[in-house]
Amino acid sequence: MLNFYYSAVSLLNQDDLETFEFLRIANELLSNPMNEALGRDLVIRALDCQQRFSESQDVLKMLVRKAGLFPYLQSEFDSHSLEEEYALSIYKSEYLPEFVYHSLQLKIINLLNDGQNVVLSAPTSMGKSAIVDSLLAANCYKRIVVVVPTIALIDETRRRITKKFYGQYDIISHSSQTSNQRKPTIFILTQERVNERSDIEQIDLFVIDEFYKLAFQKDEPDDRAVALNICLSKLLLVSKQFYLIGPSVDEVRGLNRFGKSYVFIPTNFNTVAVNVTEYNIKANSWGEKIEATKNILLGDRITSQQTIIYCRSPKAAANIVNELVQSGIGRDFPSEYTEWIKNHYSSDWAYYHGISSGIGIHHGALPRAIQQYTVDLFNEKKISILICTSTIIEGVNTNAETVIIFDNRNGPSAIDRFTHNNIKGRAGRMNIHFVGQVHCLEQLPEETVESKIVEIPLGLQTQASPLNLLAAIDQAHVQESVVPRLNEYLLSSPIPIPILRKHAAYRLELLEQVYAFLNGLSNFELRRLLTKRPNADHLNAICSVLRIAEKRSLQLLNLFGSESDLKIKVSNYLFATSYQEYLNSAIAWNNAKFEDSAERTEALDRDLKIIRNIFEFAIPRSMFMMQDILNWIISLRKIDGAADFGFIISKFENSHLPGVLSAFEEMGIPVQTLAKIANERLATAELNVLIRYLRPRFKLLPNLTDLDKRFFARALSKEFGQ
Repeated sequence: MLNFYYSAVSLLNQDDLETFEFLRIANELLSNPMNEALGRDLVIRALDCQQRFSESQDVLKMLVRKAGLFPYLQSEFDSHSLEEEYALSIYKSEYLPEFVYHSLQLKIINLLNDGQNVVLSAPTSMGKSAIVDSLLAANCYKRIVVVVPTIALIDETRRRITKKFYGQYDIISHSSQTSNQRKPTIFILTQERVNERSDIEQIDLFVIDEFYKLAFQKDEPDDRAVALNICLSKLLLVSKQFYLIGPSVDEVRGLNRFGKSYVFIPTNFNTVAVNVTEYNIKANSWGEKIEATKNILLGDRITSQQTIIYCRSPKAAANIVNELVQSGIGRDFPSEYTEWIKNHYSSDWAYYHGISSGIGIHHGALPRAIQQYTVDLFNEKKISILICTSTIIEGVNTNAETVIIFDNRNGPSAIDRFTHNNIKGRAGRMNIHFVGQVHCLEQLPEETVESKIVEIPLGLQTQASPLNLLAAIDQAHVQESVVPRLNEYLLSSPIPIPILRKHAAYRLELLEQVYAFLNGLSNFELRRLLTKRPNADHLNAICSVLRIAEKRSLQLLNLFGSESDLKIKVSNYLFATSYQEYLNSAIAWNNAKFEDSAERTEALDRDLKIIRNIFEFAIPRSMFMMQDILNWIISLRKIDGAADFGFIISKFENSHLPGVLSAFEEMGIPVQTLAKIANERLATAELNVLIRYLRPRFKLLPNLTDLDKRFFARALSKEFGQ
């Protein structure tokens, strides 16, 4: 049947299109369940050039219905027969005005409305999030948990839901927020935040986005996958129903061990078509890949298209930006925003060079406000090129018509076919681009059976299962075969079970090493750590524990080898008066050390990654763990007092801002903007109260520029002009 499909596609390239033959092939493919996706693809391609089918509109509409593409029946045709109007009435949402489901969306909605659990494995463009919105609109669920993999997706999901359902639900997305059992509530959280909360109970429905992240990659049980499995265990026990969504896989193993039936729907239901061009350039042929990228971007059809370029690392992104800017690709983009970047960061920075030429960069080291604002500029077509690393495959929504896969790597590791397909899925978008363009510069990764199977460790416990996972999940989910091994460990560990479970993100052997270090301190040294204000003893202990518990993160940032380098950076940040003061000193140091802008960019990206990964995450996480173990040792030694690292943790975790304001940083307001409004009165407010206070008043706040107000407007889901 592939031959029929390709022959039909070739017809579209002919000046004298045989529309009847094209539609005949599409109909034949749609009539065979094994080839339905190919037929749907042809129908979408016909809609992309609908004027060429002007004499076959009725047949095309019939095939749109047969393909289940009812949203396109509504949006792409000016008139409808009585029969078509009736069909549309069936697929129109009862609760979302003007929203029309496609056939698979309605099938899933009906399953969920019937109380069934659903695991949906589908392409990016299928519209999985719209199903969540429809469930919320129906107002049948009072307490819902939505688990997303990143803070960026927390914000994106929060803004989408706030825009549609403001006032209908309490929306909880930050650790500082408390829930009200009497009000309809939506929790939008990462797995770590779900595990931290004690008010996740009596849940009607939980949703896990990107459920494939439950699986361990290459037998490496990374802490985030462990945390997600612990989260799943917790939610299964307190929830009536679940809906797991993710990209296309063939099988899910281990989910049937919990006494809850579910419907697994693996589908290739696409709402956009994709043209794939393969170049087979060798991975290390940088110049050849750059030339191919330039040729693609300079092509007649591509110049007006929104294009994502996927590459392996921030350094690669910076190098690509420099090559494109030097070639004159892009366009001048002078704005208040580019001046803001230059003033608060550096004019030598590759991000500044790119954005000034209408080329965005998106990677994990960037501050969240810059990440989110860059995506907005791209989706609003103010810039047309977005160079991304793996952050773009974490579910961030973009309106890209074209994707160039520059590298088949994520950092030093090769990506598999599953991840490659996930990147390809960013091309095209329903109701925006019918046909996406994908350019694969390197040879396609091999398809493997393993990459299409998601194995859930929570349900597939073995003697090799991580002990921190087994210790943290509910006892009801610990399988009999691993109980002796777990009990043997728990009985022999010097650390009490509540601490092991509370800090299950760490491997248990690491917790024991931290215990051994702290237990090796004298009583005098322990007492020195009981003061709330930071001192040299705190600094030494923080760095020592980091080198034990966060060794891998330090190694990735070249901070593990030099103890003095780590201590200097931690000390400089801890004792800085503000985030910007630390950043200015780091940039000044980089400028004195390096003359080349590429080296300065690499150094600044590293400093930003240290702020994000070490200061804002690793240090607070490890200090909470150190505090609990330290207080256990103090109780055993009967030393008066208790460790309370809250003041120090806040400096790192909240970017030198009052805690509640740090929640706004996650929402896309820069630290520099928030520092302008920080005061004691705002610092003590509850987040939801502060949001309600600021929404009508942010434009009146002193010292805010128009750009600052745009940041606030975006975060508070309010149009700037209102």
